[in-house]
Amino acid sequence: MGKKLNKIVKSILDRTEELLNDLELEYNECLSSKMVSERAINITHEVLEKLRNALDQSMRKFWEKIISPLLSDKEREKAQVYFPIRDKGLDSFHRCLSNGKIQDLNTIHPQMYTFLLDLQPFKSSRNKWLSDLREIANKGKHINLIPQTRIETRRVNVSGSSGGSVSWDPSSVRFGSGVRIIGAPVNPNTQRIVPTPGTTEQIQIWVTFLLEGFNLNALGFCKESYEKVRDILEKMYKLF
Repeated sequence: MGKKLNKIVKSILDRTEELLNDLELEYNECLSSKMVSERAINITHEVLEKLRNALDQSMRKFWEKIISPLLSDKEREKAQVYFPIRDKGLDSFHRCLSNGKIQDLNTIHPQMYTFLLDLQPFKSSRNKWLSDLREIANKGKHINLIPQTRIETRRVNVSGSSGGSVSWDPSSVRFGSGVRIIGAPVNPNTQRIVPTPGTTEQIQIWVTFLLEGFNLNALGFCKESYEKVRDILEKMYKLF
């Protein structure tokens, strides 16, 4: 009881923390340049993949210490051991344990059984983040980052009722007098179009990135997942 994290798992988490620092810097660069870099996508994937790996590695360590000695050689060869993350109910959870030859976990180690069961997404909506972590890690580098915008400053978009549109960065483009955009004159003092029927103007700023298909703040989700995974594993290792 009271064991510290396995050295390999601790090294994975420590490396993840380093990547999170790199990721925040890269996101800030992307927001500044209004471009999503391949590096940002790769680091995002690497962070979440490492967190999933830390969970699986820890489940494997538990299995090797507590379960493996109880199995035959044939059972050990067939065992598929992963940290269980299940959305569809108790039967699915038990099937996952059975794949690792841990179907008797409730009898062998009831504390671990209860601990893992309470973390399941089907048990509580507060555990849905584990499902998201699993799905995003499985998608790998196919997951994309999309900018979340709010109306504020920095990017001007002008569109006309006839369908035309023009967009520019007011920090790098200056218009003199006499300029018209889609029929609307530009005020050289404000660098804004003069209100004109049939022409509309929006000003936008990128404020963060969302994980495509999940509507999750990418950096926020990575940081929160790191903290939650570390907490899970610290509690888990105390059980064996």
